[in-house]
Amino acid sequence: MRINSCTCSFGSLHRNIIDVQGHIGQMYDGMKNTNLSYSSQDIIDTVADLNVKKVLVSSLSGLNDSSSSLYKDEISANKELLEECRKADGKLFPLVTCQPGISQNTSNIEKILSVGKFYGIKFHPTNTSKSISENFDIYSKYLSVAEKHGLPCVFHSVTDGKSDPAQIIRLAEQHKNLPVVLYHIDLGSNKQQYLNTIDRIAESVKSNKSNLFVDISWLTDIWSENTQKNKDIIKYTIEKLGVDRILFGSDTPITEMGDKNLYSNFVNFIHNTVKEYFVENSKESELEKSLDKIFYDNAEEVFFQKNWNKKPALIEKSNSNNLKLILLGATLLLGAGYFIFKTLNSKSKSNSATNDNLSKNQNSKLSLSV
Repeated sequence: MRINSCTCSFGSLHRNIIDVQGHIGQMYDGMKNTNLSYSSQDIIDTVADLNVKKVLVSSLSGLNDSSSSLYKDEISANKELLEECRKADGKLFPLVTCQPGISQNTSNIEKILSVGKFYGIKFHPTNTSKSISENFDIYSKYLSVAEKHGLPCVFHSVTDGKSDPAQIIRLAEQHKNLPVVLYHIDLGSNKQQYLNTIDRIAESVKSNKSNLFVDISWLTDIWSENTQKNKDIIKYTIEKLGVDRILFGSDTPITEMGDKNLYSNFVNFIHNTVKEYFVENSKESELEKSLDKIFYDNAEEVFFQKNWNKKPALIEKSNSNNLKLILLGATLLLGAGYFIFKTLNSKSKSNSATNDNLSKNQNSKLSLSV
């Protein structure tokens, strides 16, 4: 999305930011017909002097078609990614980059997860040329690994027969507690299709079928003028999904998002659009909290705090504790019952003995009187 220059008269650039979409590595740019290479330093330079606290990054090298000269397999691509993140002084956080369809099992991902710290799992079916629909079961196995390790999943999302939002939603609904993020929502689609995709996401979430989120980077063609269209899509997303499901992402440092000034303009564009929505709907009192959620708090929860992953464990622990209490209560009741039984039985025997003695005494008296 091309963002016109704007003045930064308000405090949007002083707000804490987590950017959920950054890239490191090599890729072929079909539009420019050239190979591109990005390092951790490219991202650091782009966000320098802004209040970007964390950038989640994936490996472009691991998201090439396997026939590309730039392709790296899951092991080598993610090792390269880890090494680049180590150079970034704690600002870059790696997403393990996956290749379902190229790799027919999850063994490589399990290996790399055992040697490095990752914060989520990234898929790009379009670039790897392995569609979700034709490789659905293996994609689902990768999401099972994500559940096992407590890692949210992010997908490049575009209706192109490979990264279709409908298929991502279908996957998410098979793993309903796992956070699944649709980057771009439905990249480059016409406005009505965008609205339809947002409706499908909202329906899935509100019906408790999934735990879906969206990032609002590159909603439309970055090389064309679509300012109002992008605003309309963002506002509709707020209306249908609510701010709790929206994340800030940029695609840095690809094309315009590798330019420091344009990056800051993009931040301002998102800030202004969200502000417009709340002013237009007379909800100004909710603005600051909503901006904090979109720019920082939501990503902090999904990728770092991960209370969504702790809740099942707490429920399980609670159920376990309840079971222990039930067993303890049953034991105490049985013990009390046994004590009462013994007491009553003892009294019964005592009474029986007393009655026997009285009977004997009476019989003795009767015998004497006769």
